[in-house]
Amino acid sequence: MFQYDKGDEMAYRHTADVGELQKEFIVVDRDRDGLVDFDEFKELLNGLEAGMSEEEMQIGFREIDLNGDGRIDCEEFVSWWSSD
Repeated sequence: MFQYDKGDEMAYRHTADVGELQKEFIVVDRDRDGLVDFDEFKELLNGLEAGMSEEEMQIGFREIDLNGDGRIDCEEFVSWWSSD
């Protein structure tokens, strides 16, 4: 499902459709509050064995968090995972 290109730490992409991405969001959102916080995001990246530093993960998180509220909502998640 998820792909990782070791040449680009943030090159994770999902090849699924929007519905499948929404389902993946629910899996990542462990506390079921409708948002992915940094700890949930970090758990996802660690599960993918990305080998990223904490700082790299924080940079990636901020890039995905388009509205800057410190959490990733489903729309931001889908938008980022489906981008090229």
